[in-house]
Amino acid sequence: MIINIRRTILRKNVRAFILALVFVTFIVVLLITNIVEDVLFGLTSYHLAIIIACIYIVIVLFNSLRQYNYIYFSDEGDTIILRYFPTGVFTNRKNSIEIGKKNFVDYERKKWLFGFREKIIILVNTPRGIAKYPPVSFTALSKTEKQKIYQALDKLKKK
Repeated sequence: MIINIRRTILRKNVRAFILALVFVTFIVVLLITNIVEDVLFGLTSYHLAIIIACIYIVIVLFNSLRQYNYIYFSDEGDTIILRYFPTGVFTNRKNSIEIGKKNFVDYERKKWLFGFREKIIILVNTPRGIAKYPPVSFTALSKTEKQKIYQALDKLKKK
């Protein structure tokens, strides 16, 4: 089974770009024109522009805290491959976990930020004992994609 969420990440990036354009356009229109002048609760267009900018910053920070990752998962052949990298603007670190199916032991699911961020930690058998890989954010995956990965990993668990 192969799961590749390239289209999902592309859609999220396009939405973020459109959202940025809408907010910038709205703020520029507020500041250049006198459409709203003491109409809304006595607020000037400058006050509304600041409020809208703050709302945009909160939305961007929320999405940043969710830590969306591009995910590629494959369990075909003798290895489990999990490739991931953050989709943020200033991140360029690409990571890959490749594990022989014989060495896979278990996985742990962790939820942070009241369930808004979900991560998985893969455990493998090494000559020194059981080792944990760094957590991988599964937030960008849909529920069905997560379930497929968890089911595939459950089949490979060592009892």
